[in-house]
Formats: sequence, C-alpha cells, structure tokens
Amino acid sequence: MKKMASLLVNVVAKSPLCPKRWRHALYRRVGMRIGQADIWPGVGFTGARCAIGDWSWINHGSYIDCAEADVTIGKNVGIAMGVTLVTSSHEVGPPERRAGTMKHGPITVKDGVWIGACAVILPGCTIGEGCIIAAGAVVTKSCEPNGLYGGVPAKRIKDL
Repeated sequence: MKKMASLLVNVVAKSPLCPKRWRHALYRRVGMRIGQADIWPGVGFTGARCAIGDWSWINHGSYIDCAEADVTIGKNVGIAMGVTLVTSSHEVGPPERRAGTMKHGPITVKDGVWIGACAVILPGCTIGEGCIIAAGAVVTKSCEPNGLYGGVPAKRIKDL
C-alpha cells in the first residue's frame, strides 16, 4: 500500500472521529471492495486486496493483512474485536535465520461465519459457511462448513 493510501486507511479512516460513510469511501478509494458492511474505527489494513460482503461487520482492534494476497470476507460475517487475518508468513530457514523466504496465501471467510475475539487466521485458510471460530483460536488450516472450531491450533469441536 502506498504511503498516502496507508495514511488514509490506517490513520484517517481508522479514527473514531471519521464518519462511517467517509470511512467506507476511503476504503473504496484505495481499491477495497466493500459492500454494505460495518467496519468499526480502529481496524487496520496492510493493503487493499480485500473484499467484504454485505451485512458483515469487523469490530475495533482487528487487523487484516491484505497487501500481497487476497482476503475475501462473505456476507453476514461477524468479526469480533482484536481478530487478525494474516496472509503472509515465512518458510523455515537455516539456524542462523529461522524466518526464511516470505510466502503468501489468500484467506477466504465464507458467508455467515462468526470469528470470536482475538482469533488468528493464518495464510491459505478458508473458513467454511456457517462456522464459529472460538475466541483466541489460531486457525492453521481450512475449516469445513457449519462447525465450531477452537484451540491452538484450532480443531473442530462440534457440528453446528
């Protein structure tokens, strides 16, 4: 994200003083595809490769890494406070530098999902329709539809 776009998104739009209508206009201006969603103040973005569907909401303190890979959030998705969606990581390197070569993977959150507070979704994951991701869970692989997932790493706890 260029410096001016980052300033608009992560300072101006992130501010609680910025009206929702302006916030969404700024997101669209930098290239994000935002439907009739509710993005609270205090949400950070590293890029503009993000699409958010109608009637979804993202609570304050969440962070979306969408600079090098796409993040797609469906309709009617609830993302609680402090959730992190991370599309970048590193290969395991040699002993002298374990954080090796950068790698990226898209994240897809299907319709009707609820992600609990402070959960982390890692690169390459798809969260199936109607899932609940428990607060504090770390999702390291894709989740099948209509399940409750929790833990570190997240595992399917029950069918919904």
